[in-house]
Amino acid sequence: MLKGQISVRDGIEDFLCPFTDMYITQGSNSAYSHKGIMANDVRGKEPGVRYPYYAPCTCKCLKTYPQSGQVMWQSVNKVRFSNGRVDYATFMTCHDDTMDAKIGMVVPQGNQLGNMGTKGNATGVHCHIEVSQSADTSWTKNQYGNYHFNNEYDLDDCYFVDNTNVLNGMGGNWRTTDKVPVNPTPTPAGADQVLYKGSKVKFNGVFKVDILKSPISSNLFGCCQLTGCSYNDYYNEKVKSYHWLPCQPFTECDVNGNLTKDQMLSGGNSYVKNDNIYTVEDIDVKSNSAKLNISGRSVWVFSKYLYEISNN
Repeated sequence: MLKGQISVRDGIEDFLCPFTDMYITQGSNSAYSHKGIMANDVRGKEPGVRYPYYAPCTCKCLKTYPQSGQVMWQSVNKVRFSNGRVDYATFMTCHDDTMDAKIGMVVPQGNQLGNMGTKGNATGVHCHIEVSQSADTSWTKNQYGNYHFNNEYDLDDCYFVDNTNVLNGMGGNWRTTDKVPVNPTPTPAGADQVLYKGSKVKFNGVFKVDILKSPISSNLFGCCQLTGCSYNDYYNEKVKSYHWLPCQPFTECDVNGNLTKDQMLSGGNSYVKNDNIYTVEDIDVKSNSAKLNISGRSVWVFSKYLYEISNN
């Protein structure tokens, strides 16, 4: 993005890439300080230059860690991510030598958020950034000693790269806003959209296949968006059995919902949709989740990704 750039569609800010030039020097779930986490280290066009970066959305400073030039930010309102999800963005930036963020300050989308730097244990000038697609501010250490958010996503599933020069994108599926159209699903007539046991529902949206369960013959996949489970918990088999979804009733499509030809799901790359009708078997109000029977398997998913249809 460029300084001062804003992007709002259907009243919702698009979550923009905070860098004008993006050269990723260390990607997600790589070695050492990124093992098991969805963070990227990003430098600018020329190495060693402390380039500015900008607010990807209107965000508020929640926490600061001056010793490492580190700041935790959260979007003031829900934003639209490049995977199509609409939710709060909670994100961390790190290594800013000139950090002047104060807890409670609000930075409008497009305003300068900080500068790339070396403060803390950084090797070379860069900005360390990682994003959670949720309002959860939990900041915990994983088994490799690296801190991370819950509900973290790869950054190519988080920000749009409109006006960003992607110099080294590590092979990511980087998208601009024109690749993710806003297509609100109309509320079906005759349904009040308050789910209860016995409600007839359909899935509302296109969802990413974050991981395929091992062995592949199990025909199950994990979807962080639908269940709220993190990629790390799926990868390390720490999720409940009801958080794995059966592949068969889902059809592979592109991010816009258009069917693909091969219908061979790939973890981290495929998107799916499901047009079948299901009956809600149970409701958990605390987590706002609904229990469905999908191909004989009990599955819990967030209610907000279901819409109720008329029983008539």
